Amino acid sequence: MTLLASEFVLMVAGVVYAYCRIAPDNGSIPMQWSLSGNVNWSAPRLLAFAFVPILSFAVVLLLASSAIFAPSALSLAGGIFLACQLLHVLLVDRSSKTKRG
Repeated sequence: MTLLASEFVLMVAGVVYAYCRIAPDNGSIPMQWSLSGNVNWSAPRLLAFAFVPILSFAVVLLLASSAIFAPSALSLAGGIFLACQLLHVLLVDRSSKTKRG
């Protein structure tokens, strides 16, 4: 459980960092890219950066309420969501740097 809590803290810290530092002049943040690298759709800044932590919290709550999942599965799910959050932040950073030139 400690690992899961630390993963969630890291995710929230990543959201705060990304919200303050990455593309501060953009009102919307890309959420999905095509294979050619074009942005398919965007979301408002706060929603875009908070989407993965909110989704992970909901999924972990569902997994924790189910008796069939082991505690190690919760940590694994948290780690996967942390990796997804990191990937999204890195892609947004790269996209904003490309857009600026």
